[in-house]
Amino acid sequence: MTTSILTAVFCLLSLSINAQSNSFTFSKKEGNENFKFLKIDINSKTTENDLASYIADAKKEGVTLSFSDVKRNDEGEITSISATYKTKDNATETYKKEKKWGIEPFYFYFSVKEKDKSVASVGFKAKNNNQLSNILFVVNGQEVPKPFDVGMMDPEDIEAISVLKNESATAKYGSRGRDGVIEITLK
Repeated sequence: MTTSILTAVFCLLSLSINAQSNSFTFSKKEGNENFKFLKIDINSKTTENDLASYIADAKKEGVTLSFSDVKRNDEGEITSISATYKTKDNATETYKKEKKWGIEPFYFYFSVKEKDKSVASVGFKAKNNNQLSNILFVVNGQEVPKPFDVGMMDPEDIEAISVLKNESATAKYGSRGRDGVIEITLK
């Protein structure tokens, strides 16, 4: 199991995980339509190499993504950035972030219908880093005290992950599971 699989699990919960910079794609089926998604996380620790790889990842999906006015503090953290995308059908948006001690995380998302390659959704969105704080984590049957940093787990130690949402979460865990439950079984 890889870190990107863990990230995809959180995305299925419509959550963002506060990780280092990353990019991933996955497919989803809704009704008779298949969608391909691209999500790119950008935070204060994103490197120039990360930005270059994100541009390449977006280009593979038919989107021109660019970053300009990137400024860094003495620790190398991004304090200012301007991100712009342009799709094949000329939809465009520019998203600017600036903060003296390092920008707040945000992400670029893009989804396309696989059948006709039309854009289903595209844009930039600020990340809510508090979203994971309400999730109940259960590891090997034991509820884990908050705050829990899933990044401290070695993916090679994980045997299975179950995601419980809505009624299934509250039926099993009561009100503690109202914001979702992630059950992790270790090897």
